[in-house]
Amino acid sequence: MTNPSGVPAHHGLLAVTQLRKAFQRQPVLAIDQFHIDAGEAVLLVGRNGAGKSTLLRILAGLERPDQGTLWLHGQPLSRAPQRQLCRRVIYLHQQPYLFDSRVRDNIDYGLRCAGIAAAERRARVEQALAWSGLAHLADRHAKTLSGGEKQRIALARAWVLKPSLLLLDEPTANMDRESREQTYFLVRRLANEGMAVLMTSHSIKADHPMLSRVLSLEQGRLQPHTPPLPVAERTAAPDAGDPWRSQL
Repeated sequence: MTNPSGVPAHHGLLAVTQLRKAFQRQPVLAIDQFHIDAGEAVLLVGRNGAGKSTLLRILAGLERPDQGTLWLHGQPLSRAPQRQLCRRVIYLHQQPYLFDSRVRDNIDYGLRCAGIAAAERRARVEQALAWSGLAHLADRHAKTLSGGEKQRIALARAWVLKPSLLLLDEPTANMDRESREQTYFLVRRLANEGMAVLMTSHSIKADHPMLSRVLSLEQGRLQPHTPPLPVAERTAAPDAGDPWRSQL
């Protein structure tokens, strides 16, 4: 709900109010309010063409809505929110782009663009490699790796930049079971570390323990898909349980 002034009743980390989007005069999104909090892992489900990817792109500041307001930490964003969101929100496409270079170079890319000093970059890249279970692949050519390993590179490249919100569009599409579980583990770890994660997927079950909430996008509107799962009940993510331990 929103109050009469249009301010969201619950600010959360990022919120939208009175969001409208249409393509060729066909309504796609009609969301009165949505918010996501730090430490949540939220799954967005819906049929193909329902507008899930469009919503993610709007939340990332990559696409403009026809109407509506984005709120960051309770403050309304301008009509051009991309600059305000670019270092706080990261959007990962279903097939993330990887550079024609080593795994460590791919992870380092965003840090170099941000002007981080070389010594700090090296330290943060090593941390990201350990965090994602990719240390043994650090000097491998990124494009020679499996789909699941490439997704972990993309997640590590996002994690090292320390965003507040990560938007994942079909992060486990076309993966085998082992690769999916490795990706789920990292998503759960992200949420446990306080990052908000919003993802779309046709392969994640609605009762998966990593999830805080599941929302369904139907006819442009968001509806609760299942009751929220308390954060305390999520499966923990201790390092001893890393799903790639057997690969090292």
